[in-house]
Amino acid sequence: MSTKFVIATLGLLLVRSSSGQQCNTRSFQRLCVTDGNNVVLENERLSMTINKARGQISALYYNSRVDTNIRSTNLLRGGSGYYIAVIGVDGNRVITGPDVGEMKITQNDDIIDLAFINKNTSNWPIHFEFHLVLEKNSSMFYYYSIHKYQREGYTAGQLRWAIRANEDPFKYYSVDGKRAGPMPTAQAINSAQSVQDATYMFPDGSVYTKYQQISANEDINTVFGIYGDRIGLSLLQTHKEWVSGGPFKQSLTTHHGQMLLFCEHTGHYGTPELAPTEGWSKVYGPIGLYLNDGQSLSEMYTDAQRQLSDEEKKWPYKFVTAPEYNAQGRGSVSGVLNVDGSPNKEWVYLILTEPHVDDPQLETATYMYSAIADQNGQFTIPAVRPGTYKLQVIAKGVVGKYIQNNINVQGNRNNNLGTINWRQESHGKLLWQIGVPDRNSAEFKSPRGFPSPIPNLEEYRKFGTWLRYSIEFPNDPDYTVGVSDPAKDWCYFMPMIKTPGFPAQLGLVNVTQNARATNWKVRFNYTGSTQGNATLTLGIAARVRAGIRAVINGQEILKLDSFDGPQADSALFRHAAHAIFRQQTVTFSQSLLSDNNLLEFTPPGPVSRNHLDRMIMWDFLRMEVSN
Repeated sequence: MSTKFVIATLGLLLVRSSSGQQCNTRSFQRLCVTDGNNVVLENERLSMTINKARGQISALYYNSRVDTNIRSTNLLRGGSGYYIAVIGVDGNRVITGPDVGEMKITQNDDIIDLAFINKNTSNWPIHFEFHLVLEKNSSMFYYYSIHKYQREGYTAGQLRWAIRANEDPFKYYSVDGKRAGPMPTAQAINSAQSVQDATYMFPDGSVYTKYQQISANEDINTVFGIYGDRIGLSLLQTHKEWVSGGPFKQSLTTHHGQMLLFCEHTGHYGTPELAPTEGWSKVYGPIGLYLNDGQSLSEMYTDAQRQLSDEEKKWPYKFVTAPEYNAQGRGSVSGVLNVDGSPNKEWVYLILTEPHVDDPQLETATYMYSAIADQNGQFTIPAVRPGTYKLQVIAKGVVGKYIQNNINVQGNRNNNLGTINWRQESHGKLLWQIGVPDRNSAEFKSPRGFPSPIPNLEEYRKFGTWLRYSIEFPNDPDYTVGVSDPAKDWCYFMPMIKTPGFPAQLGLVNVTQNARATNWKVRFNYTGSTQGNATLTLGIAARVRAGIRAVINGQEILKLDSFDGPQADSALFRHAAHAIFRQQTVTFSQSLLSDNNLLEFTPPGPVSRNHLDRMIMWDFLRMEVSN
């Protein structure tokens, strides 16, 4: 690629070409850009028309090799590619988008980068610019944005770039290759019964919601998209260093209305608001929007996955020249991680954070770099900006978290940490454990939810699992260690009252509201010493405005009216198996134990009908005794 760039700055009323080239309408001949009231960005494979005042893509065409009709079809007819921000300005909620005051074109023989810069900083008090990038003879265009602090009084609850596409060609979606199929039509949604936020019941009794199409970021590189019979538009994300909430954050992907979403920041599932401080800046992306054609949805999705593998090799993208991105001067961190002397048998997640970050789940302002160790414990965290970091490690089946401070990253160099020996958290001899420490409740029993038009859904992703709690657990779980099965006898969530859910929702399953408190039981035997201390550790995968009380053989050992952090992450009602993880440990005298023991969990105080949506979601329960 040539290093000599042509850079032009265009006012909104200036009409000329940045390089003297003119694009004939959908000529699909060369990399070029034409400006006017709209700007047309085009190469041999695709063409897009962008409104300069708002930065919205109003038309997108693809030079299909398998269907000539697609070449003349505006893939965004009736929709657009646009940016929306839900922010706070001096305490007032504002929904806004960019008001472009300046457009910059950076161009050479191989690439064009269009930058749209927001001018209305009184309404949106942040420096904001977003970029659309097109390479020569490529069927993919890129998006990224740059945000910079301007003044106090600004917070962000949602920052999102989206495409609303033409319903005619895009009839299908794929979230992960398994959750894939026909997109609910606008007519079906409009005639359906609304049973919850963005949740619709169709005449056949099935229920659809966009939250059934969330994607978790545990997969560092992901692809999802919308598709037609012979056309696909996939969103490719590589190395999600910009993600608020860390690698376990969950975000919306696609949904009805032929929507394709890139969430730069969102408060879904408990993530706190973004509250920039002086000196802050952040680059979100780049992501790729990949157009392809094929004979089936699965063929096009598989091809998009192949393209994602190619994109991984390009990261960080050299075409981003902003100093905040620092594409040329990054380093890496590598090593081998053992847990109690050997590689962990399940996944191990390694996260580099800024030194001040105590919990990646609650961090929104800084970058976080992640990797997964292989089966031998080896890992490499690539493309890290130079600086000093904290290494935070979590692993499936392992209680607690490993932390190592003062990880130094230098530009264009690798910091090999050697072999890290993590001794997992222990409070003595393990007496019993229910569930697997993995920050997820999916291994437990889920009451039956309503069927969904989305295929291959786990039960917890279906609407209304909570409405049948009292049907499937009429006396609450009564679990006997060594006899009961977590997948059959322990519900994945604990409501505070017998019949969680709004009365109208309960009517869907013919359940009458019962506001009595729940009482969960764990029975276990113990024949050891009554000297020393026992320790109960609870892993909580999610919660909504609930606490918990624990009683052992009639003696209260724990009472929590609340937990630190966000008070409501809504994972249960937004069809997820986890959100904000919390771990709670309580130590008590072993003298409270006997041959036959009863451990009970109840709400921490009186309950009422107002507790209909209060709950916690389980990750694991562990009892240890002194050695």
